[in-house]
Amino acid sequence: MAPKQIDHLIKMANQIALNTGAHTDIADSARRTGEHLRKFWTPAMREQLGEYCASGGEGLEPVVEQVLREMSP
Repeated sequence: MAPKQIDHLIKMANQIALNTGAHTDIADSARRTGEHLRKFWTPAMREQLGEYCASGGEGLEPVVEQVLREMSP
C-alpha cells in the first residue's frame, strides 16, 4: 500500500475513534469504532490497517490499535 493510502486510513480510523469518545470511555469507543469499521469499511481496508498495526502501528490511537487486535484472526 502506498504511504499516502495508509496515512488516509490511519486518519479516518483515528477520527472515528475520537468521535466515539476515545478519550472519555475507552470500552464504549472501542465497541463503537469496531462496529463502524465492520459496517462501513471493506475487508481490504480493515486488513491493510490491521497489517499496519501489527507492524508497529505508529500514529494509531490506542483505541484503534485495540480494535484492530481484537479483529485480527
